[in-house]
Amino acid sequence: MDSYWREGVHALGLNEICRRTGISKPVLYREFGGEDGLMAEALDRYREEVGMTLFNLLAADRPFPEVLEEIVRWFTEDRGRPVGCLFARMRSSPSRLGPVTTKRVAALRDEMRAAYEAWYERGRSRNEVNPAIPSKLAAMFIDTQLTCVLLQMTLGESPDAVRAQAGLALQSLLPNASG
Repeated sequence: MDSYWREGVHALGLNEICRRTGISKPVLYREFGGEDGLMAEALDRYREEVGMTLFNLLAADRPFPEVLEEIVRWFTEDRGRPVGCLFARMRSSPSRLGPVTTKRVAALRDEMRAAYEAWYERGRSRNEVNPAIPSKLAAMFIDTQLTCVLLQMTLGESPDAVRAQAGLALQSLLPNASG
């Protein structure tokens, strides 16, 4: 998981993975069914180890703007892990993914968008978001903007600059942007 996250799915082949882990290709195939199964398992592990933090933030009963700011800060701070996001890396490399991983990426994308949509709806019920933006559209927009944040971090952009750009883009979600 960390190697795919740190270096990207294009950078590693099975030979390198086997060399790093000290296992043979037959063992890898027996355990994961091949590289596609290994990538899918890495994504599942990433969801559990990293993604659940995001899901928990989105489910928290806290003001929408406060959570939005915390998410952007969390995505742009040094957490002692690789920068960026394994999920965002996989989404940006669909030609490198096999069918199992492709399905898992789509399922996680849908799960995240549903969580964004529910979060936006809670914000709407408390008048904390722009009422002119439909929740489904807001969820897709949030997903797109936060994916851009993560990819910019992967590219080594300045965290301060990334936060400033994210704030500029995401301010349209807040109620004062409607009028």
